[in-house]
Amino acid sequence: MTIFVSRLLNRLNPPIRVIDLQRLLESLAARQPLVYRGLVTLVALAGYLLLLLFPLIALSLISDLPRQWQIASSWQDWLWNALDLLIILFALALSTPLLFNRIALPRGLEIHRQNAPKLFQLVEQLRQDFKYPVLDQIILRENFDVEVVRTPRHGLPLLYHHSLVIGLDSLLTLPPNHFKSVLARRIGQLSGIHNRHIGWLASLCQTWQHYHQAFKQQRSPLARPLQWLFAIYAPFYTALAFYAVRQNELEADRYALDIANDDEIASLFSQLIVTETFLTTRFWPKITQLARREGTPEHCPYAGMVQVLRRGLNREQMQQWIREAFESPSDVKNPAPSLQQRLENIGHHKPASPQPIKETAADTFLDPMVKQKIVDKFDQRWLAKLKHRSHTSG
Repeated sequence: MTIFVSRLLNRLNPPIRVIDLQRLLESLAARQPLVYRGLVTLVALAGYLLLLLFPLIALSLISDLPRQWQIASSWQDWLWNALDLLIILFALALSTPLLFNRIALPRGLEIHRQNAPKLFQLVEQLRQDFKYPVLDQIILRENFDVEVVRTPRHGLPLLYHHSLVIGLDSLLTLPPNHFKSVLARRIGQLSGIHNRHIGWLASLCQTWQHYHQAFKQQRSPLARPLQWLFAIYAPFYTALAFYAVRQNELEADRYALDIANDDEIASLFSQLIVTETFLTTRFWPKITQLARREGTPEHCPYAGMVQVLRRGLNREQMQQWIREAFESPSDVKNPAPSLQQRLENIGHHKPASPQPIKETAADTFLDPMVKQKIVDKFDQRWLAKLKHRSHTSG
């Protein structure tokens, strides 16, 4: 049965249809933004209705059941009442996955205030600047991204646990002022001071995906209906909200402008392109190639990342990467705005030059001993994964 439903969902949701939907909505989002947002809002509210579908069915029938019993006068009436009672019990049974639904928090290395007081002070300063009440934890991961993950509490998307997830690559390679602007983008988005509506619509892409995965992981067959519903709904909503997510990313750049001037933010855009491109296309492929050739490499990636970055970048290559990003149109598969869109959004028409890396965010916001412990831990994890892959492949 599960295989049949999976094949049916694949037929209902092929990638080409998602791309076609996004292209169809592109003109609507550009020419009639209020109509587009209204459409996405209606579909967003449908997600809450799907979650409460079975409880609402049970409550509506329960509220009417006493009156039906009082007026029942024939065996046919009692038969219908019995049928209603069975539907109530069935709906209540299908509602139990909500009670036992526990969405997992993001995984990574949790950082505590006593270990990184300067980093927590920076986050606290930004939180106060944007008047956001709480961030529940800060964790580090093995990537370049910085994001805030909103995890629903207690089975319903009403209260959230907020995790600031920092990619160690960004902490090790970005200058302190650029790293601060990157944090401001995400914490500002969370506050929604400039445009709370767009922020809510964009954040629900993550929320509905959380529910899809959570229902999928429940072993109870009672969770299957909600799993199938969200297997269709979550990707459909993500496709529909594509341009809301893109607009929210442009709003995030405006939050960065609240703490830095436009020249610094334009430089940040170029810095992100150069650093991430180098890490993705040069650094990590080279590290992986050496690891496959040597087994256990002499130098671990995180310990030497900054030095390799400094040696590996030249001005001509940086300018080429920035020029290619500026000339590339926005991607219908990626909601991130193009460099040209981001620059126009802050009042610039040409890319800026990235800053030379003299000091990194890790140097500024982490004590040297703590930084070394974190780097050693991530290098050890990387080596363990490398050995595991070589063992399984061998």
